[in-house]
Amino acid sequence: MTFDRLPAGSWVLVTGATGLAGSAIVDLLLQRGFRVRGAGRSAVKAAEFKEHLTKTYGEGVFEFVEVADMTVSGAFDAHLQGVAGILHVATDTSPETLVDTDGAIATVAAQTLGLMKSAARVNSVKSFVLTSSSSTVAATAVEYGKDIAISTEIYQEHVIPLARSLPADVYPMKAMLGYVSTKIYGEQEAWKYWKETKPSYAFNTVLPFMILGPVINPTKGHYSTHSWINEVFEGKADGLGVVYMNPPEWVVDTRDCAAIHVAALLSTKTNGERLWAAAHPHTLNQYLATWRKAFPDRKLLPDFDFPPAPTIDITDREKSTKLLKEFAGKDWYSFEETALANVSDV
Repeated sequence: MTFDRLPAGSWVLVTGATGLAGSAIVDLLLQRGFRVRGAGRSAVKAAEFKEHLTKTYGEGVFEFVEVADMTVSGAFDAHLQGVAGILHVATDTSPETLVDTDGAIATVAAQTLGLMKSAARVNSVKSFVLTSSSSTVAATAVEYGKDIAISTEIYQEHVIPLARSLPADVYPMKAMLGYVSTKIYGEQEAWKYWKETKPSYAFNTVLPFMILGPVINPTKGHYSTHSWINEVFEGKADGLGVVYMNPPEWVVDTRDCAAIHVAALLSTKTNGERLWAAAHPHTLNQYLATWRKAFPDRKLLPDFDFPPAPTIDITDREKSTKLLKEFAGKDWYSFEETALANVSDV
């Protein structure tokens, strides 16, 4: 397998470049000698990250462009000139907007399709990777006392009407199912567009499970799942991390998540694929045990009294594992490495 779909030193556009997944992707691309054009809503909020990357990799290899409204037709047109690859990571994660299921779906679909259509008009674009979510496959399927097998052939389409039916004050489930709905609809519409219009670029999607591990962006702030688990480390027993992992599923390290994205972008043999970013099954009590061993003097929460975790067999995960090994030259980060790296900034 070769990873030379894009010429060395090419420009790559990354949306959501300052976030948990996006910043790791940006960093890996720069490590590999590519130049990166990050896109997001606020250049001011990206300033510290840009300074960090410039100090690490030098001048002229990273730039940030502000796109205030990614739903506007042609919003990216001015930023795609000379771009060879696109990683569309940005998505709506705000509970305030996700409770409006149809509004959130429309927003995410407009962002994704708008960027794909703009990319189709630029001859230099050779590869496009969309960040989807494991929840498109696993949402509501995982239950205590029930072992399941899942694959990328599945979409949990029933989630969309379920999200619509919940009252807005059912927190956090209404927003969580709203998020899943945007991922399901947005990814399906992306595949439909790509298959029907046949643009000249390769297209793949990545389905990460819970992303944990180090935050590459040095800017202080809230980094979704990373911050949720840090709350558990700090003694919060009723936060979103506990809700999200009850019942538990799988985890992926930020660095492996980035590697799967970049491998999909560059692999000449990977096209038209849904790819897992899934390293290990995990439970909250495993994190607590790992932290107790590493920090014996720290006061941590007692074990949670949850039922045994269900077994989730990801039947087509080996394809992603092989891609990771060939691209990175290594297997997934261990559970312990990820659990400790996640709390390194606390």
